[in-house]
Amino acid sequence: MNVRWPAVVRSIRFRLLMAVNLPLAILATLFLLYDFRRELDHKTAEKSVALKEEAKTILSAVAELHREGRVRIQQYIDTVCARMRESDSPGHHIAVELPEGTLQARAHHRASPQMIEAMRQASKSPDWRAPMGGKEIIVGSYREDGLTVFVSERMATLRRDVWTDVVQRALAVVVLAGVGAAVVNIVLLRLVTVPLTKLVRVVRRIAQGRLESRAETFSSSELEFLAGEINQMGQALADADRYRNAQMAKAKEIQRHLLADEKSIEGLDLASRFLPADEVGGDYYDVLALDRANGDRERDGAVLLCVADVTGHGVSAAMATMLLRSLLHTAAESYDQPRDILAFINRHFWEATLPGDFASAFLARIDPRQERITYASAGHESAWLLSSDGGKHELESTGLILGIDELAEWDVREYDFRRHDRLLVVTDGVTETFGPNDEVFGSRRLVETFEQQAAMPLEAAVDAIKESLETFRRGTKQLDDITIV
Repeated sequence: MNVRWPAVVRSIRFRLLMAVNLPLAILATLFLLYDFRRELDHKTAEKSVALKEEAKTILSAVAELHREGRVRIQQYIDTVCARMRESDSPGHHIAVELPEGTLQARAHHRASPQMIEAMRQASKSPDWRAPMGGKEIIVGSYREDGLTVFVSERMATLRRDVWTDVVQRALAVVVLAGVGAAVVNIVLLRLVTVPLTKLVRVVRRIAQGRLESRAETFSSSELEFLAGEINQMGQALADADRYRNAQMAKAKEIQRHLLADEKSIEGLDLASRFLPADEVGGDYYDVLALDRANGDRERDGAVLLCVADVTGHGVSAAMATMLLRSLLHTAAESYDQPRDILAFINRHFWEATLPGDFASAFLARIDPRQERITYASAGHESAWLLSSDGGKHELESTGLILGIDELAEWDVREYDFRRHDRLLVVTDGVTETFGPNDEVFGSRRLVETFEQQAAMPLEAAVDAIKESLETFRRGTKQLDDITIV
């Protein structure tokens, strides 16, 4: 024990009181509420029975007086109600339903259409209660030979009496619980809490990534064993983290290597940015030179642009992008139209992936010589075609995303793609970037930025979009992979 021991004891005492006594207080409160509800239900049932018996007694007299007319019945119920003291029967009221009408006691000036309606409602309720004028009443009723008598009282006094009884019983339980909690607090504080707090600090540092943290030794054999296990865990995590970092660095290098080069293709310039949410991601883009001979004529110089987005991000999504890349390159050896390539990729992607694994993809066949672009989109984020004359086209999805329907087909659309025209293709990580107030970046901001940078070099324009995203995000975490081509 060092000189700081008293301060540590006080700090842990507070935490211990919160950790032990708060649950006890909650349990005591729950018990109190349960006991109150149980007792209230019991007293309510008793009161309802008593009121019903009173209604039955009154009904006998009303049946006898019925021959003498309504006036005699009114006098009778007024007399009965007036005899009831407010302290014994708070809010006491009587109502009688006769074939020729309804009578209510006038002794305490409670008669009203609202009162008789509330009494009827309560008599039909399972708990014999109903609201009345901001308060609650309990009713007992009895019906015979076409006559009905209602007798009611206010619930407030009954509830208050029950609460007083319950609190008195609960006080004894609370006192005993307090004594028990005090004993437990003292034992835990002196024997367990202090050393455990030190071990918890070490574990928290390890959980925060400070894997070099180690626990000190303790005189208790159990705590010493626990400290040793924590130290072994820290060492194992440090070794695993070093190995993981090395493997992820290699995977990141491989994925970067497999993405399309940004070198110029004859007739086309390409600029791109790939920003995975983790070390590796589920976005993929590629540019392939189709370069197929058409009969005896020279090769047409067409290229295939692909931008794809696998659901999720991280290692599993990165593995799926490798599958997409392999399928794309295989399909491009046999087909040169986006529709056919998508169909080939979809069939094999559907067969090879697990249920729930999907991918969106944008495929465009660009022919610089013919100045045409033909595209098909499998549920991908809209691309944008900006003409040099200021015209703008939204290249929307033309079919389902990959992996849903093995036999899916896609429409193909075609546009002019002339000199100095620009095509922007992104993944949904761009438009669904969130700002600090949960506002999304959206397509409108993307297109505005794209148009504003139309005169800039491609690299600068792509960087401008990337900077707009970072400015919009204002330091919040990137939640999805981002690709800009």
